[in-house]
Amino acid sequence: MATPNAPTGILTPDQRIALEQQERYNRYKRNIAIGGVLICPTIALLPPRKLDLYTFSLAIGFYLSADHLAESYKGRSLLSLMTPSFRNPVSSLPTDKARETSRILKEREEAERARREGLEGLGKEREKEKKGLLGKIWMGGEEEGWKQRRLEEERKALEEGKSYTDLILEQIWEVWNWDKKKGEDGKAEGEKKE
Repeated sequence: MATPNAPTGILTPDQRIALEQQERYNRYKRNIAIGGVLICPTIALLPPRKLDLYTFSLAIGFYLSADHLAESYKGRSLLSLMTPSFRNPVSSLPTDKARETSRILKEREEAERARREGLEGLGKEREKEKKGLLGKIWMGGEEEGWKQRRLEEERKALEEGKSYTDLILEQIWEVWNWDKKKGEDGKAEGEKKE
């Protein structure tokens, strides 16, 4: 490993000593990093296992050791190795003609997608698509204004003299019996048997 000031192969005694010290220092740092990667998790897993400042400092020691090793072997930090690099594939194309062709293809795909969406129709179907799977699972079959309707039903029930316990038990009954009323049990079971 030559210094940039001296030509390769010819080193002054001071440069040679500095180079040896630098190599020795790098070797010590590497050995300490390997020890940190092995020892820090081992100490953290020894009893008593608890999450405190001591365990946090061991985790930081492990990360710094692993980061140093990744940087010395790969030339990039551990965090940059774990995160994907998002490069624009169009800018990496070799020629202007390839970039132009790629741009035209993207425009055609967007036009086709817009045409398909236009054919599917607008309105509630579009809103349901925007809602997504998680929204459908969370909200079920409820439409807009469900909160106001629910508050109105609750207000009417409280005016009739029912308590919140009664309201909760009614909801549990509806869920358990799939929205059947209490008096419909015999009829529903008879209909199922036939």
